[in-house]
Amino acid sequence: MPVILLDIILGLILYCACLLFFIMREKRQQDRDNHNDEGDDEGGLPVSFPPDFDLPPGVCLPDDPRAKRIIETEEIFA
Repeated sequence: MPVILLDIILGLILYCACLLFFIMREKRQQDRDNHNDEGDDEGGLPVSFPPDFDLPPGVCLPDDPRAKRIIETEEIFA
């Protein structure tokens, strides 16, 4: 009989320790969420379209809507 009572007491102590751990973890997470109100984004890496490459003059990326292609005309002297 004392072994069963000891098991119950140890089980209750372990249950309280786990409960305390999860409560403290949740409070820490809420504190982190409350202090990060300064940004709109939800985290992750910043994405910029199109990628910022240092290309030589006259070279543009394909399907780049901002790039304006200049068609050079040849002068013909007669």
